[in-house]
Amino acid sequence: MKKIFFAFTLLILASCSSKSYPDKNWVGKQWTLVEIMQVPVQTSGSEQDAHLIFDSRQSMISGTGGCNRIFGSYEIGKKNVLEFDEIGSTRMACQDSPFENKFLEVLKSVRYYQVSAGELLLKNGKKDVILKLQ
Repeated sequence: MKKIFFAFTLLILASCSSKSYPDKNWVGKQWTLVEIMQVPVQTSGSEQDAHLIFDSRQSMISGTGGCNRIFGSYEIGKKNVLEFDEIGSTRMACQDSPFENKFLEVLKSVRYYQVSAGELLLKNGKKDVILKLQ
């Protein structure tokens, strides 16, 4: 009887503490930006491409806008809700500053996410895809 109670208790605790959100599968994955506001983004296949990396343990993102480092926190919730908070970046002089500024601006507009066919689709409040990452 004690074994059954112990197993049941472990099952309850595991179900309460396990994270059911998909960002647990995003840890360490580099999501490269391939489209912003339905406009394709040129990529080089290198770490210099604009990208995001999620750290689900700390609810933090890191990455680059192509030149400057990006960092901040995020919150993920039920019904595919995703919001970024306190996003910042380094401030080195870059040729592509307008692109990076647009990326950061659009990133702040994200309210929802969808993972489909290996792509992370980030959507605004109207649920329009505003950023596409692979």
